[in-house]
Formats: sequence, C-alpha cells, structure tokens
Amino acid sequence: MKRWQYYRGVEDPISGTFNLAETISSRSGRILFLSRFALYFVWLSIILYFLLMLAVLSQGNIFMFLVLLSLLVTGIITASLLTTLRKFLYESTLRYSAIKAMREGPPAYSIPRGRNMTERFIRYLRKNNAMLKRMLKHRPELLRKDSYVAGRSTKRHHFDAFILRRPSLFHRLFHRGYPGYSLYVREYENPPGFDDLKSLLDELHDIFRRTGVYPNRVVMLYKAGSNYRGIDDRLYDRLTAGKISLKGKRKQRINLQLAVELRSGHYEFIPFIPELPNLLP
Repeated sequence: MKRWQYYRGVEDPISGTFNLAETISSRSGRILFLSRFALYFVWLSIILYFLLMLAVLSQGNIFMFLVLLSLLVTGIITASLLTTLRKFLYESTLRYSAIKAMREGPPAYSIPRGRNMTERFIRYLRKNNAMLKRMLKHRPELLRKDSYVAGRSTKRHHFDAFILRRPSLFHRLFHRGYPGYSLYVREYENPPGFDDLKSLLDELHDIFRRTGVYPNRVVMLYKAGSNYRGIDDRLYDRLTAGKISLKGKRKQRINLQLAVELRSGHYEFIPFIPELPNLLP
C-alpha cells in the first residue's frame, strides 16, 4: 500500500507565482488599451445625453428629460468606475514591472566610463532606460549639463545635469494630458548628509513653484573614498522611508536616490530604483 503524503502544487512555488503574475500582467496591457476606448465611448455618450436633455427640455417633455437625466448620471458613475479601474490596472502593471526588473537585473551595476560622475551616471541611464535613450536621441537639447535653473524666488540653482520639459497647455488648463517631466543630478564632493537633503528639497520646491513641473527623479552623486563606511543614518532612514515629497504635495512622490561610486567599479544605490521599459527614469 502506497504511503499517504503531501503533494506540492508546483516544484518551485516562488517561480510559479512570478509566472502567474507575468501572465496576468501581459493581459492587463491589452485591457488598459481597450478600456481607454470604452472610457471615450462613455464620455461621448454623456455629452450626447446632455445635448438631448436640452432638446427635450425645450419641448417640455419631462418624462424623457428624467430618463435622459438618469442615463447621464449612470454614465458619469460608469466613467468614474472605469477611471478607477484603469488606475488600479496601471499601478499593478507598474509594480510587477518593477519586481520583474529587480528579479532579472544584474546583481550589481558597473560604472560606465566617463570624465566625471554626472557623465557616467547619464550613460548608465541611457543604457538601462530605453525611453530616456529614445527621448535624448530625438531631442538631445533637453539634457543640460553644468547649468542653472531659476526658482520662484528668482534665485538660480546649480545642477550638474538636468532635464526639464514643460507640461502641455491642455494640462495647465484642465490638469489632463502631458504633465511635464524633470530629472535633476547633483554631485557632492563630501558624503552628503541629512542637511544636504533638506537644502536640496527646498531648492526643488522653489523651482517647482516657478516651472510647475514636479521633480520626477533626483539623484545625489558621490564617489566613495578609501575610508567610506556608509552614509549618515538620518539620511539613510529618510531615503528608504518610502515617500519623499515637496511641501504641500504629500500625495506626489519624488524618486530621490543616492548613487555612490564604489572603488570596486560598481554603484551603490540608496534606494535602488528599477529602470522600467516604458517609463522615464
């Protein structure tokens, strides 16, 4: 008689979980694409219902007016639910892409060649972020090195490199469309501390008040010497706390990291930010 025993569903449950998540993630892209047209159709219906309501009201047909009003309210609720669903699918896909990038990425990232820390880091981004590489290929003038950005206070802030793209007019008027993009890189001769981070955030807030472009990614660069033993504890806790934002903008996150060039020829990222294929860094 065969001895009774437990059977595992899969030999490697962790890999099986990743494979299942990858299957769902691959389908979510098509669902996001189709849901966009569904959302357009719903909003077109809402506009049509509204115009019909005006026509029916002018004729004094109260019954048809109430029917169209109920359809209008239903359409608005449907559009709101579709928007929430799209946001959930997008965030889920984005999170899985980040997990996949960390899972399949190399254990350590080598420092590319370059004359200085900024040039080497920009080459790292070009190599690992396809979207940034395409953008700078078509519009190389967007990347400015060793330059200044003026803030609301009229003070000019120096960065070793930055990219600043203004939001579209449609976004400025209706908060829809292209919101703009910005990347800031600054070198530090000495190990940066908590006060350096506070000063940097104040400068970014001053720039944001003038340009209206929220900082997407901010990188602090430092080259470790022979006596490097890590960074300040308060700075480490702040960088790894999970959310860094500007004053009054707690719901918007800045991807802020410290990139340390180690003597081994590799980067130490605090925190590590995965480079996703269809997203700017």
